[in-house]
Amino acid sequence: DEKVITPALLDVLHKQIRSHETVQVEDLKTKWEQLSLPNDRLQEILRLGNFVADVKWLNFLSLACTSLEGNLTDAVTLLCKILTKDPEGGPARIAYDLFKQLYTYLAEVDGNITQEHIESVLAYLDNDAAKNDDMIGPAHFTHSFCPKLSG
Repeated sequence: DEKVITPALLDVLHKQIRSHETVQVEDLKTKWEQLSLPNDRLQEILRLGNFVADVKWLNFLSLACTSLEGNLTDAVTLLCKILTKDPEGGPARIAYDLFKQLYTYLAEVDGNITQEHIESVLAYLDNDAAKNDDMIGPAHFTHSFCPKLSG
């Protein structure tokens, strides 16, 4: 019986795989099936990320978050909640370098967000990160002064 993919199940999957930068597609399929997650969703994410043999785990996780959420801001918020070392319900901050890498990746896969817009988001957030020990979280990128992540 297949389950619906949920943030909690993505979190479980991340805890199983997070120590690896890349994971073989076959290993990922096995873990996905063990959680009874929908196979069509897995295939969709693999296709979207052009993953063939090796899967960059954090890129896959990022795409999985976008497939779960209706927009890029909510997807990145979920990603922060999964990747943060802050306690649950806390600010869900992640290292700014990691945020830049994953946001840029998602924006490029999206294809509708210009390089100029990505740079304007990061230019705004550079300042916040500098004041917060190079950490960034949803409170920063959802602030009314921050350019929208989705352009």
